[in-house]
Amino acid sequence: MLPLLAQAQCDYSPWVSVWPGPYPEVIQPKQVFLFSGNGLGGAQSLAARLQQFGSAIHVYLWSAHDSVDLLVLDRLIFTEPADVDSRTQVVLAPSRPLLTGTEYELRAFKDNENLFYLFSPGRLAPGQKRATAYRWKTTSTPDTVAPRWVATPAVKEKKYEANSEGLDNYVLFSLPLRDSSRCLVKATIRHPTSAQSVTTYLIPWQNQLGVGWFTCGGDVHFKSEEEYTVSFEAIDTAGNRAFVSGIPIRFRAPKRVACCWGN
Repeated sequence: MLPLLAQAQCDYSPWVSVWPGPYPEVIQPKQVFLFSGNGLGGAQSLAARLQQFGSAIHVYLWSAHDSVDLLVLDRLIFTEPADVDSRTQVVLAPSRPLLTGTEYELRAFKDNENLFYLFSPGRLAPGQKRATAYRWKTTSTPDTVAPRWVATPAVKEKKYEANSEGLDNYVLFSLPLRDSSRCLVKATIRHPTSAQSVTTYLIPWQNQLGVGWFTCGGDVHFKSEEEYTVSFEAIDTAGNRAFVSGIPIRFRAPKRVACCWGN
């Protein structure tokens, strides 16, 4: 990863983040999933468990008439100093197309332990079934069209300043992307001077792509006002892909703003 400048003191979710989330309730037969988790808790942390997906931990989609393993397509591990805030992203997809019109439930086991609680925010009510919060129905109209970039993403906003909980150090890009379904964006950020680079999966937010560090989490700590490049690849829910055409996008990191928190 690129050099780290600060660690935020924040509370982290004890549950694995799953994209595309429980809503919408319809998924593709070749659906792509992104699982993310932080590293608080040592060997039992979400980051550590995600690193076992596809090996020690069996992750699959289950229905009354079918069961399909989820295979790891990519795994990214981000480690802060002393492993305090390590984070893992894992991209998975079905080992074969899901049955159309079928409702599936996300499940995970390690040996004989049901790891339903990784995907089930909140406490179980008395007598409630030990199940995850993620159930989807497979669409009968698969998406076979790749996303389309209609322009090159451009810098919309920059910020680099301390706050009461940590540090904001990010760049927001526009998202001139067209697709019939939701998309992830795989970003590779490079610091040309040091040749260091980091790759991460971004979830678009308000038609923008955010790269950097956002108070309590992120993947890149930019050096003030230094030059970087970024490449973007869109991946829709069905696994169709499209790169931004042309050379990597060059941009300048935000200028560091001194602040007075704690004074």
